[in-house]
Amino acid sequence: MKPAPLMFLLLGLCCGLNAATAAEPPKQKPVDGSELVDAPPPALDDPGVKAKPADAKGDTPPDVKIRKEGDDTVEEYRASGKISMIRITSKSGITRTYIDTDGDGRLEGNPKDGPVAPVYYKLYEWN
Repeated sequence: MKPAPLMFLLLGLCCGLNAATAAEPPKQKPVDGSELVDAPPPALDDPGVKAKPADAKGDTPPDVKIRKEGDDTVEEYRASGKISMIRITSKSGITRTYIDTDGDGRLEGNPKDGPVAPVYYKLYEWN
């Protein structure tokens, strides 16, 4: 037998043994000395964990809480546990929106409303 094919055969055997030993990770024992047991696979009818729906960017929709304060309806929008927007609708139907535009935790008026908030007066009311 020629030395070159013999060398390739030995190299192949060494790589094969190395791959076989690397395929199985070493068993680890827990700190308390008990044996680790693999969890059983889920059943076929197991519903699993429900993920929140996400939009195309991967952002989850905000959590919305609606409550009444007197005659006003307050909608709180929370993203990751922080208030990102508040919408207050009064009995007369006027809506005020406050948004945290820069993420500093302070709510500013809606930029669509312009620099000055409108002032509304009730001039006359009839039944």
